[in-house]
Amino acid sequence: MFKKCTVLFVSCLSCSIPSIQAEYTVNVALTPIQQVLGDTPENPCRLSALRSQPIGQALDKLYQTTGYISIWQDQNTIDDWHAQLQTLPADGLNPDDYRRPAPAAEDNPVCVELHYSALYLQSLEHLSRGRLDQQRHEPVWESSSQLPQVQVDVARLGIIGLEDMERAFDTARPSLPLYQHLRNAYQQMDTAPPTLEPFPAGALLKPGAADPRLPQLAQRLILSGFLNPDASAGPLGSPVMAGPAVVAGQPLLYDETLQQAVRAFQTAHGLQPDAVIGPQTIGALNISPRQRQQQVRINLERLRWLNARRQHHSLLVNAAGSKAILYEGDNPRWQSRVQSGSPKRATPLLDSRINRVTINPSWTIPPTIMREDKLPQIRANPDYFAERNLMVLDRQGNRLDPADIDWHNPPGVLLREPPGPHNPLGRMVFRFDNPFAVFLHDTPSRALFERAVRNVSSGCVRVEAAEELADYLFYSLDQQQRERIEQRMQSGQTHEIAIRNGLQVLLTYWTAEGTEGGELHFTPDPYELDAALIRAYQQATGL
Repeated sequence: MFKKCTVLFVSCLSCSIPSIQAEYTVNVALTPIQQVLGDTPENPCRLSALRSQPIGQALDKLYQTTGYISIWQDQNTIDDWHAQLQTLPADGLNPDDYRRPAPAAEDNPVCVELHYSALYLQSLEHLSRGRLDQQRHEPVWESSSQLPQVQVDVARLGIIGLEDMERAFDTARPSLPLYQHLRNAYQQMDTAPPTLEPFPAGALLKPGAADPRLPQLAQRLILSGFLNPDASAGPLGSPVMAGPAVVAGQPLLYDETLQQAVRAFQTAHGLQPDAVIGPQTIGALNISPRQRQQQVRINLERLRWLNARRQHHSLLVNAAGSKAILYEGDNPRWQSRVQSGSPKRATPLLDSRINRVTINPSWTIPPTIMREDKLPQIRANPDYFAERNLMVLDRQGNRLDPADIDWHNPPGVLLREPPGPHNPLGRMVFRFDNPFAVFLHDTPSRALFERAVRNVSSGCVRVEAAEELADYLFYSLDQQQRERIEQRMQSGQTHEIAIRNGLQVLLTYWTAEGTEGGELHFTPDPYELDAALIRAYQQATGL
């Protein structure tokens, strides 16, 4: 098990780190490197840790490929690594995190070598899996039925880099189109954004109105690229950059040109494009360019987390932007608007698998909705049950007369709505293991899909194109099976259809996206998660 070999170590990595001219030749009886390191609190090398595997284990695997010969004696390898570190700012990562010199007191050349190797592996891990540990900041519930995540381990990425450093970083970097587009858009952001005065609150600013804030509004839209500087903002065609509230005795008007710019701004920020400037639009106007940069950085981080856990077939549901995208590998195969949880009843973050579809479902009202919504309505309206198709049941499923129930202290009753065109679950429900009693489902509430902000549910996800999703799930069934499902659908009776090897479903959260053309789109932050993640990310990276 023990073998002797000569190991060459150098104590510097580039001109940016003070060079020690002497090379060290160390003759040691080498056991596997994790034993050399001593995987104990007394480990003298104090190496940077990995989250995905013990650092000693990863280093041993890396050095097996070199015959335990120093990696950093080769200046070309050092230069290639540093060249790839210089690409990390485009990912919202700080290259200086991986160029830290060995501790000043460190005079052991073996530890110096391993120090840089650990940073090398850490740079690849952060790029592929995220700078922060998601479970500490925005934890995800994971189903035990989930398939193992298919990933290239960090040590393997490091081995690739010894032959081709660029390929190692390209392999580590998420290939998810959402990530690539946001990364490209981030690179086009102004690195020295202007400081803007807050846009003042006030009465609703509606199309056609005169308002002293219009020049400031126009300037803000020009600086953010939504308004042409030569556009009109008043009845006399005055340039908006002139800035007066009154031109030739007439107030500037909220004209069509400015309205179009506001609608474009609202669309790009996930707001209803109605050109009415109220609290939400003012709030978006007052998020500074610097804050937007921070927002994009943390969303690159979220997409690294997401990419690290997604399977080849995965349904990504963004609770912030209220949309779903189905991917096969890196190819989007289907997408739909959805309605996700309200701020008070947030859709949880989870990783599970669709295991069955209920067609023509009944709806048993969940305890929270029963307690907070239904009981107050029942108590306030004596005709509540006469106006609705609701059954009152005991815990054994026996039907009860609602007139016999004390609704100020109901003794463990259930409310259930049978299948039908007005059932809140629509024609089908997509079910998956989770402890939150949430699922994806159809809905008769179609008008709500027209809203820009669709955080309106009690935690479940209402899917606009539910039948298309069902078609995808049933695609592998033979013609006879699909015809039988259609017959059951038309019957109006409830049926459960098991899904073997079901689609991964990731209920997740991101508030910034990039387009293929490099434009940025933001959504509101309905669950107010951005600020805490920005603080944590700043603290970790210094950005």
